[in-house]
Amino acid sequence: MAASPRFRDAGTAGMLYPWIFLIGGRMDPYASARDELQKLVSSPTVGSGANEDTTRLQLIDALLFNCLGWNTQDATTEDHHNGSYVDYIVGKPAAQFIVEAKREGIPFTLPAGITGRHAVSVPTLMEDKSTAAAIHQVLGYCQERGVPVGIISNGHQLAAFFASRQDGVPPLKGEALVFSSLQEMYDDFNMLWGYLSKPAVSTKNLQRYLIGRKSRALAPEKLANSISHYPGFRKRSELETDLKMLGQLFIQDLEQEEQISDDFVKDCYCASGALSQYSMLSREVLRARYASAAAAVAGGIEKASTKKGVNPKLTADMVTAALSRRPIILLGDVGVGKSMFLRHLIRVDAKDVLKNSLILYVNFLREPVFVDDLPMYITERMSDQLESDHGIDVHDRSFVKAVYNKEINKFKRTIFGDESDPDEYKKQERLMLAGHLSKEFEHLRRSLEHIRATSGRSPLVILDNIDQRPPEFQESIFETAHSIADSWPGTVFVAIRPSTFFQSRSRGALAAYQTRMFTIEPARTDQVIMKRLDYARAKVVESGAAGVFPQNLSIDDADLVAYLNALIKAFKYDDELKSLIDNMSAGNTRDALMFLFTFIGSGYVSTQRVLDVANAGRVYTVPMHEFIRAIVFGDYDYFSPEASAVCNIFDITTNDGREHFLLPNILAHSQRVAESAGSEGLVSAASIYSFGQSVGFSQEQVGAQLDRAVKNNLLVFSGSVDGGSYRPTSVGSYLHRKLATSFSYVDAMIVDTPIVDPSVRRNIRDVHSIKERIQRAKHFQAYLDKQWEIFDPSRDEIPFRWDEVSAQLTSDIEAAEFKADAATQKRNESATNFWK
Repeated sequence: MAASPRFRDAGTAGMLYPWIFLIGGRMDPYASARDELQKLVSSPTVGSGANEDTTRLQLIDALLFNCLGWNTQDATTEDHHNGSYVDYIVGKPAAQFIVEAKREGIPFTLPAGITGRHAVSVPTLMEDKSTAAAIHQVLGYCQERGVPVGIISNGHQLAAFFASRQDGVPPLKGEALVFSSLQEMYDDFNMLWGYLSKPAVSTKNLQRYLIGRKSRALAPEKLANSISHYPGFRKRSELETDLKMLGQLFIQDLEQEEQISDDFVKDCYCASGALSQYSMLSREVLRARYASAAAAVAGGIEKASTKKGVNPKLTADMVTAALSRRPIILLGDVGVGKSMFLRHLIRVDAKDVLKNSLILYVNFLREPVFVDDLPMYITERMSDQLESDHGIDVHDRSFVKAVYNKEINKFKRTIFGDESDPDEYKKQERLMLAGHLSKEFEHLRRSLEHIRATSGRSPLVILDNIDQRPPEFQESIFETAHSIADSWPGTVFVAIRPSTFFQSRSRGALAAYQTRMFTIEPARTDQVIMKRLDYARAKVVESGAAGVFPQNLSIDDADLVAYLNALIKAFKYDDELKSLIDNMSAGNTRDALMFLFTFIGSGYVSTQRVLDVANAGRVYTVPMHEFIRAIVFGDYDYFSPEASAVCNIFDITTNDGREHFLLPNILAHSQRVAESAGSEGLVSAASIYSFGQSVGFSQEQVGAQLDRAVKNNLLVFSGSVDGGSYRPTSVGSYLHRKLATSFSYVDAMIVDTPIVDPSVRRNIRDVHSIKERIQRAKHFQAYLDKQWEIFDPSRDEIPFRWDEVSAQLTSDIEAAEFKADAATQKRNESATNFWK
């Protein structure tokens, strides 16, 4: 291997390592770290023969966290695995290297002439027995955990080598990066920093230095890159455009309106808590979503709903929470129906309990709010609602004087309260009251206390839709909610995500408080959709087009009822469609309704055909492929990963055709582990990286596909467990187990999938007719079959089997071809009959 150049002057180093220069007149991380190393070189600890613990705490800690730019949060120490303890695992969520600490008095004895050389073969290092033992030890740790780099160090010497490789070279036959002393690290700090610092490890500098291998070639261009009008815009007819507008009126917007009717709340509400019968995840994984949260709270967590309705403990807590001075936490994922639950609770379930309450609802969904503005934002919204909904103006002169009557009487006894000069007295009184009013958050609290004292009415404060905001924002809202519950009269509801709960419980706001918590679990999406469609149809029948529609539309009430009847029939009887919506929404009712809205008025659905069938006295049967194409393409002519709600699981990042199967295998592996005993539905990041490397992929490939999985909600990442963990979702399960077998899905993904075989790439073109698309899908399928053979499918550890998926895909393509031939034959017969 060619020796790496050694840069001893800052000017040369600065050209390769731009972080060397000063930033804004302040010392940059590189220079600061080098100074820290200089202090370490002269430390009295060096050369003391310290034991392993002291070496780790005083030398290696300083080297990693002071001199190489790593944070303590990046490292796990004394990690236990398979009966052994590892000193350091560094890097999150994917571990980058393991450090095995040795006593300072146990040196790495190097052959004569090696000092000063940094690239040393591992066999040369292993000529020393103690060094060989340390290398074998850290090699085992790395291979058990799937970590690529192993490091041994006694605090003043260091050797780093690749313990997990995919280039056919055994780790113990490769080379190592070696520093023989702290002084050598300081003298050649540009190399130490350039290969082992946090920024250097992220760019794989050590890999290129030791293995001498360039990064994998990028994947070839996608077919989409050669389509001039990609992604295009799907044209709609006037009828479809009007339906889209009406779909938004009936399906999407109603739940977002704060002033929705009591009828809507009663008729469209679905109780939460019923586990989906269509989910492709096991019931154990579905239950685990909240089970781990319950275990983390003293006394556990109650469900907000039971089979008989709202949990009576919740309605009881609505009264006692004001006495306990703590908020009621509603724990639920995004889109599970927390807003509808709260509205139903207030207007139906607890209507009698709350008849004397002042309902103050603050919605964080629409308006941007900064953390520093939270108290002011909440104060303004509540003050506005007190005036608009309850006729109480907290800034009214008479009201203000009543609130601060005690202060006014006290003021009269001061030197400024002399009423012999009425004008001056009034001026001073106004100044005193203005001082109280300037503290708006406190003034609202005093106003609510006055209202309760004079009328017996207490506030019920609801802080809703905070789960649309980042975790830090959610924590700030919880702190504000606790402040309100602690010092204001009344009861406070606040809703947060389980992921925020875990993060905050371990190190954030929730860790400081005893909380009363109830879970809002997902309602069945098919029931939510059915109730929404039934409600829309009832309103059309009840009011007619003139009562509920804008004027001058191309569709009347009879046609809309016929269209709604077709959808109601589909969601009542078609289990395959229910499974699609249920799994792809993953318990998020907002997403389920969005899929329904996407279908209504879609350019991929023949709305006129729906109405023609209705006019013939029948109800249209919605084909599955129409629904799939509507949600895959959305408003576009071609699948666009940036715009679609569906992920392309065949996409790749490198010129490696085997990678087409990496993401589905990650998903299948994650589900298999999550459904195993004792997993609590979670899969460690280390397990996924280890699996990916065991079947021949690099960390870069695994990491890129994991990022795509999280971005597209195929996996949910949690940093609450050391090293990070992932929870599989029904979206990912449905994609690799079901959609991958569908011609409609595969047909859409072809334009977005790089083809590594040039001979196949030439035959993958932009086509539009159904027959041409079927032939193109067959070419694409044959290409994937060939890449699967390269992937070595004989290995038992591979949980996603493309050969089995391909067989099902063949059946679906044949079914599409049969329907296309039948449609062609029918058109030909119609044309023949016409000319007869």
